[in-house]
Amino acid sequence: MQLSKKKKIIIVIGVLLAIFVALNFNYLLANARLFFRGQKSILLTGDTVNQVEQKMAANQLIIPSLGISAPLIYVSEKSEAVYQKALEGGAVHFPGTANPGEAGNAYFFGHSSDYFWSKGKYKTVFATLPSVKIGESIFISDAAGAKYEYKVIESKKVAANDTSVLAQDLTRQILTLQTSYPVGTALARWVVIAKLRK
Repeated sequence: MQLSKKKKIIIVIGVLLAIFVALNFNYLLANARLFFRGQKSILLTGDTVNQVEQKMAANQLIIPSLGISAPLIYVSEKSEAVYQKALEGGAVHFPGTANPGEAGNAYFFGHSSDYFWSKGKYKTVFATLPSVKIGESIFISDAAGAKYEYKVIESKKVAANDTSVLAQDLTRQILTLQTSYPVGTALARWVVIAKLRK
């Protein structure tokens, strides 16, 4: 029995879809959890901020509304191999950018999706990053354990080669988070920019 052309096309599409789901399963799972859990788009009170900050370790990032909590990894060398190794352990600080709480742009990047066979447990740390809303809080701590709260002021897609997002304006204290976009590709970047809440 020979399959019709239409059935062959459906089978090929089905196989490609299955491969896409398999390669991006953790990304899809993170977004499904956010969808079913519901994004906690809340205005944090002083008590809630204190609760979040009390739970924070040194060198940690927390985005309560997205359920993101990750270690911050610092590297000194600018190379893809070093970045990929560091990404196994959390969100990575881009060398030469400001540190949390400092004047300038503290820039961190993390995976939205990585191969299921890749090492590390932070392969989808920023899978839900594009869902963050303006005004939401991002908490970050430095190596000494000092804690900072940033307020999201911008969330956008930029070209993969757009280095303007790394700019250091010493008149501001901002935090930039970046991940690859769309899922399963490095065609573009999604960046979230937040300013230090004083």
